[in-house]
Amino acid sequence: MKIINKFYNINNKLDKNIVLISDIHYQDKKDIKVLNNILNNIKTIKPDYVCIPGDITHKTFIKDENELLEWFKEISKISKVIISLGNHEFYIKKYRKIYGLNKELLKKLSNIENLHILDNKNVIVDDINFIGFTIPMDYYKRTYKINDFSKYLNNLKINKKYYNILLCHSPINICNKDVLKNKNIDLILCGHMHGGIVPKFMRKIFKNNGLISPNKTLFPKYAYGNLEINNTNIIISSGIKVIHFRIINIFSPEIVNIRI
Repeated sequence: MKIINKFYNINNKLDKNIVLISDIHYQDKKDIKVLNNILNNIKTIKPDYVCIPGDITHKTFIKDENELLEWFKEISKISKVIISLGNHEFYIKKYRKIYGLNKELLKKLSNIENLHILDNKNVIVDDINFIGFTIPMDYYKRTYKINDFSKYLNNLKINKKYYNILLCHSPINICNKDVLKNKNIDLILCGHMHGGIVPKFMRKIFKNNGLISPNKTLFPKYAYGNLEINNTNIIISSGIKVIHFRIINIFSPEIVNIRI
């Protein structure tokens, strides 16, 4: 399957390169072929950091987790890996039931050298403050208010002495001028929207908007691409695997190459 490469130049103050991939939705070893193609692509790019804002797995518990662990080990040999958590790390979608994190898998991942899992935590690497924002599950069930969202964001360790990069799985609500006011966040990296299921040839028409969101909302704003709100750059990945209405991989996996 062909891989789409997107390129964005953000200020270029730090002379660093980030590869953004999102929504891997790994289920079992049949997914490894696509992941290995991505691995080879990343080897060619040789980024300073690989950032993954959530949904590395499709279900809370997966088969063949060793295949996934080995893939991450190979990625971490190329560059530092920064991971935040998405909604699919928490529940099995079929049953709409929250099961809690697969802590054993996350522990194994966090033991990989050069890899950081940020569950409402931050890590400073090369004078860059990476922050992983784990959005509460109520948010995905549409019961989370935007004012609460803004207050929750205030609890994160954003440090204006550094270049602040926030990994936040969903762009909904965070792409809001009131939420981002006085937050000192330089760059936000998101996924979740799967490009709003907008085919590539239609994206100039839709701009950053989508056809449908993961929660089945029609014509959502901020489904893919690059935008700026209150001096904060926001980049939304269309993801590796597209899962909507039982349609899987109808679009090519996307790798986003960002220069900061």
